[in-house]
Amino acid sequence: MEKLAVEAFQVAMVRTVARVVEGDPGKVICREAKRLKPAAVVMGTRGRSLIQSVLQGSVSEYCFHNCKWAPVIIVPGKEDGDESLV
Repeated sequence: MEKLAVEAFQVAMVRTVARVVEGDPGKVICREAKRLKPAAVVMGTRGRSLIQSVLQGSVSEYCFHNCKWAPVIIVPGKEDGDESLV
């Protein structure tokens, strides 16, 4: 995680915070956003279909609708063979 934090800062001049926390992922992310008050919460997706997301749920969708303390930015999942966004 530390390597990703350093790379994010070098590429986009963004300070990142990494934590390992137990619990329901969506609720934990929203709780941490409330506590830390970040400029934004940036999340990725797996690129699942709409039907899969509806049936299985999605952490990014949960956070988008329930994190009221910071804007949630969802980066679409990359297709096989696409390059990384960073």
